[in-house]
Amino acid sequence: MSIYAQPSSDSETVLHGRKALWRIEEAFPAEIRQALHGRSPMLCHLLYCRGYRSASEIDAFFSHDIISHDPFLLPDMDRAIERLVRAIECREQVAVYGDFDCDGVTSVAVLVATLQRCGLDPIAHLPTRSDGHGLHPEALASLADRGVGLVVTADCGITAIEEVRVARGMGMDVIITDHHEPRPDGSLPDCPAVSPTRHDSEYPYRFLCGVGVAYKLAQALGQAIPAAPDPDDLLDLVALGTVADVVPLLDENRSLVIQGLERLRRTERTGLLALFRAAGVDPQRIDPVSVSFYLAPRINAANRMATPQFAYDLITAYDAGTAELLAAQLGELNRQRQVLVAEKFEEVAAQIGAPSLVTAEVLEGRMSPLLISIGDWQPGISGLLASKLVDAYGLPAFVGSDSGQGIVSVSARGIPGVHIDEILECCESSLPGGLFIGYGGHSRAGGFRIDADRLPTAIDLLESETARQIQIDRIGAVLVVDAEVSLGMLSLDAAQKIRTIAPFGSGFSEPLFLVRGVMLKRRSVIGDGKHARFALQGRDACVDGVSFGADPEFLQLPLGSRLDAVFHLQLNDRNGRVKQEMRLRDWRPSS
Repeated sequence: MSIYAQPSSDSETVLHGRKALWRIEEAFPAEIRQALHGRSPMLCHLLYCRGYRSASEIDAFFSHDIISHDPFLLPDMDRAIERLVRAIECREQVAVYGDFDCDGVTSVAVLVATLQRCGLDPIAHLPTRSDGHGLHPEALASLADRGVGLVVTADCGITAIEEVRVARGMGMDVIITDHHEPRPDGSLPDCPAVSPTRHDSEYPYRFLCGVGVAYKLAQALGQAIPAAPDPDDLLDLVALGTVADVVPLLDENRSLVIQGLERLRRTERTGLLALFRAAGVDPQRIDPVSVSFYLAPRINAANRMATPQFAYDLITAYDAGTAELLAAQLGELNRQRQVLVAEKFEEVAAQIGAPSLVTAEVLEGRMSPLLISIGDWQPGISGLLASKLVDAYGLPAFVGSDSGQGIVSVSARGIPGVHIDEILECCESSLPGGLFIGYGGHSRAGGFRIDADRLPTAIDLLESETARQIQIDRIGAVLVVDAEVSLGMLSLDAAQKIRTIAPFGSGFSEPLFLVRGVMLKRRSVIGDGKHARFALQGRDACVDGVSFGADPEFLQLPLGSRLDAVFHLQLNDRNGRVKQEMRLRDWRPSS
């Protein structure tokens, strides 16, 4: 594949598919292409579309240098290490206090393993989803009763000013490791607070996730204690949590995931191997897709449907029998979660209406640019329902569960240009004494707990704050297309070259291509009748493809129909034969 065909006019840079708007990226500048003579124009174009905007940045990407910033550039890292070294020397009782999602669970596992190697016997504390995110006085009191002198947080605590004060009043010191946004005024707990998101942070990269920050603490401790073991053998857990938390796969995150995926492919952790078997994942072929769609959902199913302790016990298990049992339990919880989410999403979507009608209502000012749905489902699936609503409607979504006991738990998911954390902060500060029982998050996701009688007030505030932020041209689901191509350009060589710039994920998306006017040559339904294999015929080639969750219109489309299609180009290694394959994302009848 050489240079991509680009739209012939500005009016064609945005096209309407059946499910989404297709925004076609700008052409790769000729002057940069000339400066990169000898490199693949296709790969250079794809990197340009992913933010590498100069020849030097693209060249640096191809150098494959591992990025690892000095951990002591993180705020308060020196204070945190000094306190940890004292705890190790005095053999203090230390607790690691985490969060309940995959990032939180892996963060706890990394810090516990690190402290164990330094001779401590730390207590791992994982709150349940019903407890909510963050530190809780009741849990801190329980840890104090167990003789804990130092609490190290994992993936939480950056806003826990009052809670840290409570802990210190109980005689415990606290070290915060977190990646969430601090309070808008920059105020912090009165303790070492290690986070790249602090307003005063000079760390070169601010988008580490919780387990990334935990790893940097382990790295710093290894530098401070010469006898400390190498923390790099924890990178398999770091990759798992980083991909699951959907942080940008750029800069240091990218290096952590590349190294961590390699360690995942050869991990000897009994619990992870059992998880791979239960999920049907070949360790040698683990990539971000495997983590996102097969591994992380099982880990998160623990907190959504039961308790996160199941997930922690699995990834830290040494006994094969225990690991197999826990992996099977998580598999069943994940199956239950899938059924429940599908059922509830159909109900919610039916109440909201068709995406095209909702978009029209919003554009004409008859509906708020925000989706809100409150039901009686388990709180653990609210975030998943919100994500599915965002994907389907292209609008921010707040989905809540009413416990029937006077408290509503709400999960939020945003879209580009709408900052969930800022919306929540504005709502909280709008009333004297605050609005929520508890709240938190970052730009694209967050949540809160609120007294049921205050929910109408919260909805009014949410709608007004969202309306201030949202731009009308952002409404509706959008697929960003890298380039328009012909089927003849979709060679095996092209698919193999694309694989060389993996891994793909948040901030470094898997390439999307557009073909127009191709003919549906064949199609067969596979799996449970919701998926399909097909072949598209163009003037210069015929390429096979697969559509997961194919819409009924595509399944009923007559053979010989002409269509435009947006898809990923992938490699399919089936029966020992490697070939290129399209994975369909959207389509429309060809005009």
